[in-house]
Amino acid sequence: MKKNRKNLALLLLAASLLAGCAGQSNSQSSQSSQAKSEKKAESKASSKSAAKSAASSAVSSTKSSSSQASSKSAASSSQRADANRMGTLTSQLRVKLPGMLLPAADGLGQGSSNLNIRYTSSSSQNVVYYSVGNSPLALNDSRIANEKPYAVLTEKKNVADASSLINYQEPKTGLPAVKIASNVTGTEEGAAGSTYLQFNQGQWSFVVRASNVQGQKPLPTAQKLLALYQQYGLPDTAAKSSVQVDVGESLGSLNTVITWAKGSSVYQLKAHSMETAFKMLKSLK
Repeated sequence: MKKNRKNLALLLLAASLLAGCAGQSNSQSSQSSQAKSEKKAESKASSKSAAKSAASSAVSSTKSSSSQASSKSAASSSQRADANRMGTLTSQLRVKLPGMLLPAADGLGQGSSNLNIRYTSSSSQNVVYYSVGNSPLALNDSRIANEKPYAVLTEKKNVADASSLINYQEPKTGLPAVKIASNVTGTEEGAAGSTYLQFNQGQWSFVVRASNVQGQKPLPTAQKLLALYQQYGLPDTAAKSSVQVDVGESLGSLNTVITWAKGSSVYQLKAHSMETAFKMLKSLK
């Protein structure tokens, strides 16, 4: 009887131990399952966040590309509008002044959208005034006369003696030589408070005047003038022709004066800057 009780007690103890191990196993399994669930949730959240970030980046990139494309398109449209304004006014001028050589380019770096043109015409000459106003006006609008022209193109017709109007300067000797470029040398002389630097190329004489009173030097302007001539060239001329430049550029100054002969006409372009003058003459037709 005692032996049976002892065996029963041992059986109960073994059952208790087995139950404890099973509980612990179930607990560990539960914890493992919970950890896996949490990792899975974290992974899903991370994937969603990455996808959201990528989508946001793509949208931002698309907006940026769209903005850049819009800006380029606007700039291109503006440039076309500026070019069309010069083209439109020049087409109207050709009807009013048949046979006169006219530039197709306005020569401006900015302000083309407000380009204005007026002209006068007689049996002996045509004069065209180019200016930039506060707003675009019709060809020959009376209000344009109040604007300072940045360029003036004149055609004197049926000229008997072109040389008297052109003021070509023959190369000078016996004066100090000044090197303008590696293969171009000019001469320099002083007179009446000014210094004149001259060089000649083909049918053209180039003279740059600098004011001694204002402390100006002619060489830098002469070097720029030569570079522009080499880049853009000058109109074909039927006679020896001239370029005269006063140092210093400002709106309305018209310090660059280019005069040449074409057929029986003598043309002269005055401009507020050398570069503007050369750009306009490059497009002359």
